[in-house]
Amino acid sequence: MFFSFQNHECAFTIFKNATYLTFEPHIHSHIELAFMVKGGSSQAFADEKSVLIEEGDLFLSFPNQIHYYEDIEKPMQVVLIIASPDICPEFKKYFEKYLPESPIIKNAANNPVIKNSIQLLLDTDLKNHKFLETVVRGTLLVILSEFLNNSNLQKIGNHNSDTAKDIINFCYENYTNDISLEKIASALHISRYYVSHLFAKKLRISFNDYINSLRVRKACELLKTDKMSITETALAVGYNSVRTFNRCFQKIRGITPREYRDMKRKEGSK
Repeated sequence: MFFSFQNHECAFTIFKNATYLTFEPHIHSHIELAFMVKGGSSQAFADEKSVLIEEGDLFLSFPNQIHYYEDIEKPMQVVLIIASPDICPEFKKYFEKYLPESPIIKNAANNPVIKNSIQLLLDTDLKNHKFLETVVRGTLLVILSEFLNNSNLQKIGNHNSDTAKDIINFCYENYTNDISLEKIASALHISRYYVSHLFAKKLRISFNDYINSLRVRKACELLKTDKMSITETALAVGYNSVRTFNRCFQKIRGITPREYRDMKRKEGSK
C-alpha cells in the first residue's frame, strides 16, 4: 500500500494509490472511506455486514464500527481516506446516532459528484498544497452528502457490539504481552467460550491468527529500520522465541523477517 499523506494535526490520512485493502478487524473513532478506482475486488466487513467492493464502488465505515477487508482479486487501485469526524461537524449527529443499512454504494463512479470529488484528490499534490485540509474537508463533505443521501440510516440500538469492541480494544492494547483467551475473559468479566465464539463467528478469524496479525504488522514497522535486531523485534512484539516469530511472519507475509528487512533496505536505497 503506497502511503501518500498523513496529517496528525488535522486528523486525516490519505492513501490515494493503495494497492491492497486486506487488514485485520480493527476499530477506531474515525470515518474510513474506500473507493475502488480500478481493478481488483475485496470483501469488506462493517460490524456484521459483508459487502463486495469492486471497481467503481464506495465503501464507508462509520466511527466505532468494527471493520476489515479480505482482498479477493489483485491488482487494484484504491483511494483510502481515514479522517476524524470532527473535520465534518455537519454530520456529527449522524455519526453518533445512526448507522447505514448498507456500508456501500455500488457503482458510485456513475455518480458524477462522487467521481469528480475522488478525481480531485487524485489530481491534488497532497504534500505541497497550502490548503490541503480545506480540500479534504470539502471533498469529504461532498462524498458524505451523497453517501448519506443514497443510504437508509438506522438508529443505533443497545445491541451495538460493545463487548466485541471491548475485546478488539483489549487486544490492541495488550498484543505485545502474554495475552490469551483466559486473560481477556478475566479482564472483561465474560466467558472464555464467548470470546472464542466471537472471533470465529463475528470476526471470522481465530484468536491466535488475529494476535499474530497484529504482532506481524507491528514487526513490519520495526523491521523497516535497523534499530533492533531480528531477535529484539520478536521480543518487542510479543514472541518468546525467534523460531515462532519467523514461522508466523512467513505464514502471513510469505517471506522471513530478514528477507523483509533486506527488501525494505533495497527499496530505501533507490
